Amino acid sequence: MISGACSKAVTEQIDVRIPENRVIYEVFVRNFSPEGTLKGVEAQIPRLKELGVDVVWLMPIYELGDTGKWGAYSSPYSIKDYTKIDPDNGTEQDLRDLVKTIHDNGMEIWFDWVGNHTSMDNVWVTSNPEFYTKKDGDFVHPFGGAWKDVYELDRDNEAMQDEMVKAMQYWVDNFDIDGFRCDYASGPSPELWRKASERVLKDGKRVAWLAEDSSRPSLVKNGYFDYNYCWDFQEKVLKEFANEPNPDLEELRKACELLANSGLTAGESATPEDTIANPYEGRSRMVYLVNHDVVQDQGGSEDIVYHKYLRPLTVLEFTVYGMPLIYNGQEIQYKSGGRVSLAEKTPIDWSQPDTTMTTLIKKLTHLKHTQPALRTGKQSGTLTNLVTTADSSVYAYKRTLGDNDVVVMLNFGDEDKEFSISGDLPAGTFRDILGGQTVDFPATTSFNLPALGATVFVRE
Repeated sequence: MISGACSKAVTEQIDVRIPENRVIYEVFVRNFSPEGTLKGVEAQIPRLKELGVDVVWLMPIYELGDTGKWGAYSSPYSIKDYTKIDPDNGTEQDLRDLVKTIHDNGMEIWFDWVGNHTSMDNVWVTSNPEFYTKKDGDFVHPFGGAWKDVYELDRDNEAMQDEMVKAMQYWVDNFDIDGFRCDYASGPSPELWRKASERVLKDGKRVAWLAEDSSRPSLVKNGYFDYNYCWDFQEKVLKEFANEPNPDLEELRKACELLANSGLTAGESATPEDTIANPYEGRSRMVYLVNHDVVQDQGGSEDIVYHKYLRPLTVLEFTVYGMPLIYNGQEIQYKSGGRVSLAEKTPIDWSQPDTTMTTLIKKLTHLKHTQPALRTGKQSGTLTNLVTTADSSVYAYKRTLGDNDVVVMLNFGDEDKEFSISGDLPAGTFRDILGGQTVDFPATTSFNLPALGATVFVRE
């Protein structure tokens, strides 16, 4: 019998990370440190490196607007000037120091880009009012007026698109930025993203592009973006699963198998828009439990959204598919206690970390970097669901690429579970990276998992 209890060192393997398999860390600068500045972020970069982060994604740090604020602070998505740093975040030299520290630690830095709207007092409102959508001669708030602190840009205005592309290139040329996460990517014209992906170059080469979108897969298929969000997987699978009184593991199994083996989630067509094949074939997507929108719109930090299922779902996030996201304190299981507004300042309390969660995520990032079976992209590991004698509470699966296998077992039940698995287990000696025990498959077919526990087996 084996258990998913505590830990020994992860089995050492060679580094097999690829761009499609990177671990991303999203930073909300205002809340990341007590000072809420770029310097506050820089101080923690060595720790993020040790955590296993590959990409640091900064939420917008540009100069923010003051008009129409819906909180004590401006939303970071209400941009006043695309080529200036907001004084609250620090100086240009602070940014250069941060970028250098990130690069010196072997990581990339991605900026957050807002292409659909600007603040109501953006410099363009006066200098180029033609850049904006108008109704009866008046500026328009997006989403039928719901976003009251911003004005909607005219998505088809080519001069506006060109100026925006120049602003993106400014940050690459002057601050050595490696890529962009693009807010509400389905809002602006695809022509903006075509221009940006072709013209914004670093040392003559394309930078990285991540779309906050799942509704327009052609943005990925047509090559404007490298990756997009597994939005429906988080919202319609993971969140709903965690909040059902009797969550359906069968639906979770189907969703994970579909995502891992095709890149699709239920409800997404394999032939969307102008495509004739799966837009995600040979590509990757970002998988996440929480981000800034989730903690604001869905009630708070990950402990609120996923409650007792947080740990097994964290293991699933890192082993099922794609590029996992860690959001602003997720690695210490920062507890917000409720909704975290983008228009307020609520710094993370780093003094009381959940070291168990930190250790778990370190092991999972190491796993992502050392196991070919967990790759997604041109060489992607397949997922096979395993049948157990406790299928109502235990979800087991294996990821396979060539002769590399990773076997995952997750107990979503409130009680310890003894169970067996028949068939489909790979042959060989395997170590549980969470508990440290070594077993021989397929000779060992009986297992024991603690309530809400997990095991992840890798080949010795």
